[in-house]
Parts: sequence; C-alpha cells; structure tokens
Amino acid sequence: MVMESYVRKIELDGACNVRDIGGYASADGGSVMRGRLFRADGLHKLSEADRGELLGRGVKLVIDLRSDHELAAKPNVFAQSAELRYRNISLLNPALPETASPRTLGDLYVSMLDGAGEQLREVFGLIAIEPDAVLFHCAAGKDRTGVVAALLLQLAGVEDRAIVADYAETGLNLAPVMNELRADRPEAVPADLYEMFLGSDPSNMETMLAHLHSRYGGAEPYLRSIGVTEAELASLRNKLSGV
Repeated sequence: MVMESYVRKIELDGACNVRDIGGYASADGGSVMRGRLFRADGLHKLSEADRGELLGRGVKLVIDLRSDHELAAKPNVFAQSAELRYRNISLLNPALPETASPRTLGDLYVSMLDGAGEQLREVFGLIAIEPDAVLFHCAAGKDRTGVVAALLLQLAGVEDRAIVADYAETGLNLAPVMNELRADRPEAVPADLYEMFLGSDPSNMETMLAHLHSRYGGAEPYLRSIGVTEAELASLRNKLSGV
C-alpha cells in the first residue's frame, strides 16, 4: 500500500528544505523507496544535532552541487567529516556563457540537461555505486537539486505531476530564509530578475520535463545519452525501488 501521507520533510535547526524523495507512487504500483535518497538546501548552518539526525538516517554520501565560490563563502559542515563521504560536483552548465542570462528557471534547467551531461553523469554514477543513503544538495535545494531529484523520480516511474509538486514544495520551505537568500544577490544581477529566480513556479519544472520527454524520451534514455551504464541504471532502479 502506497502511503501518500508520508512526511518527507526533515525538520532541522540549520536547514529548511531537507526532504526524503521516497514515498511517491510509481508507475508499477509500488512506491519510491524511503530513506535512500535525500535532497537538501545548504548545509553550512547545521547544528551538531542536525548532523546527528542525518547520520542517524544512514546518510553516508553527501554530494554538494555548488560552485567553488559558494563553497568558499559557506563551507559544507560535512566537507572534512570522517563519518561519511563528501563530493563536490559543480552543476551549473559550463557551456553557458557568463554573459548569457536564461529568461526563466525552466530555461536554466533545460541548459543543465543539455550542457552539463558530464557533471550529471558523475552525480548519477556516484549515487549508483553508493550502498548507503545519499544526500544531494545545492544552496536553496531548488534548482540544481531539483534537476537531479526530477531525473531520479522520473527514472522511478513517478508521474510528472508529482515531480512538479515536489519541486514546487520548495517555495513553502524556503519562506523562513528568503531574506537571507535575497542578501546573496550578486550586484550584477537586477533585483527583479533575482527575485524571479528565487521562486519555484511549477511551470519551470514543467518546461524541463517537457524538454526531457521531447528531446530524450525521458530520464532513462537521457541518462544513457550522457554515459550512465546499464549496470548503473540497474543499481539506481534498485536504490529507488528496493527490489
């Protein structure tokens, strides 16, 4: 029996958008395995109790999707931890010119799919070979994290409407720290544009999923196209379904 009421959000003192991506209904009538994959916002303010909570849930690999600049400004509390493995893979499209500005977040997500295949291939390869629970995160747990979460859920057979809803939940979760996020706006970015990019309008994820289906045929063929092997795909399915 699939429990749609499963509480995915993990309440922590130092982060507000930490969630288990398990519990969603999948196309085969089952549900995504709980306690295997977690998505999160920045971990730089985690308390000792917060760290203990995540370690207690079995997290043994943290994948930090932020840039070098972000790491320097807000170091990850797990970066030097002896209790788990930590990897940093910057997930902004390296092919996107610094002067180019995507018109919407949906455009940004599409650019990640099309231009950051090497980085995404590394992320999914790490998740595939990790026997224990994995947590992946960026700054807000919305954009880079949202792309990875969407691909995982789509691979698990979760309906697009549920993937979009999972993405949009970030808007509610980030409300307590929105002023802090606004304070991080680069001077070169206009305030109105930055405000739009802080949002999590469902249309952004709908744009990305439409592109994923129309250009690649879904998450599985997309992951194959960037070099994820059949053995890794099988491992990912196992992590998602528990089979």
